Amino acid sequence: MSLYEGISVLQFMKRPFRVLSNAYHSFIYGEKTGKPFKVKFESSTLCNLKCVMCPLTKGLTRKRGVLKFDNFKKVYDEVRFPYVNLTGLGEPLMNPDIFKIISYARKRGSLVKLDTNATLLNRENISRLIMSNPTFISVSIDGVDKKSYEKIRKGGKFEEVVENLKNLVEYRNKSGSKSQIHLFFVLQKSNIDNLINFISFGDSLGVDAVNANIAISFGKADNQENIKINKSKLDEVRKKLETIKRQVKVKLNIENVEDFLKNSGHLKEMMAEKPCFYPWYSPCITWDGYVVPCDIHCDNEVVFGNAFEEPFMKIWNNKKAREFRKQLAKKRTGICARCCVDESFISDKFKILYKLPLLNKITRKRWT
Repeated sequence: MSLYEGISVLQFMKRPFRVLSNAYHSFIYGEKTGKPFKVKFESSTLCNLKCVMCPLTKGLTRKRGVLKFDNFKKVYDEVRFPYVNLTGLGEPLMNPDIFKIISYARKRGSLVKLDTNATLLNRENISRLIMSNPTFISVSIDGVDKKSYEKIRKGGKFEEVVENLKNLVEYRNKSGSKSQIHLFFVLQKSNIDNLINFISFGDSLGVDAVNANIAISFGKADNQENIKINKSKLDEVRKKLETIKRQVKVKLNIENVEDFLKNSGHLKEMMAEKPCFYPWYSPCITWDGYVVPCDIHCDNEVVFGNAFEEPFMKIWNNKKAREFRKQLAKKRTGICARCCVDESFISDKFKILYKLPLLNKITRKRWT
């Protein structure tokens, strides 16, 4: 089961009517939708690393900055998102308001996820982070040896990051915190041989899950060359992956990587047919307030409006947003066409409904 499928179950328990509303509008592929139960709030576009696959490194054209608490509070209080993802292109721990933002959302019942490169996780920040009580802490490493890690995450020191990660797990365990710690791996040509050891590393460390995805192209970061890997190597890793999955106890959320290992030759064509419901339930809001369909539109290629300047729900169902949903219901185009989001786990649950004649007629989309 994917990470987000598990999260959706928790969300349903907290806000069943919100989830059902989003599910209904997703099912019918309507142009309008209800209040979203998930949001990705960009906490920062400032970063202390220059990762080779990141749009920040490749030349993001929009302004850099960090999310201010007062701006976050304005939008959060309007919508009360059940799930808040505080990930952005930058490092969240470079935002001086980040712990205050996490605490505010958590005290009001939201699930909160934070992604970090772990370079700034000194003992003081570890204590402040755990005290702010995020639901999920995702640590991005992308390698289990110095050479491959530092080649990808330029500016990071492998030994320091691993030490910080171990200290985080130790402090979490000793403090009795219920925050889950996940490891995240961006698979690409230069680290594919690390994948199996990365899973074993996470298992031995005592984290709650190992998550992985492939390096995707977004913004000015064209990562097509980074994922051009010969079939023999893909087959070799795929076979080893089947073995390690039976040996480890740690939870794995690596569905997109598994699809890539099996179908890299026609991944683009395969993904074109996969459903994406983000614009119905999961917007992205940049650090300076711009509402975009998702974070793949990282350079504000598509903007619905600014949530710091007008009510969020007015933006969420305005003409631009409705037209975007209408197009996506027909076909993935532009940036969406090169995205690897696959929400089949949602559409699979819808399939039984398509057998009901009346419900079948009210949706714009058909699945076989």
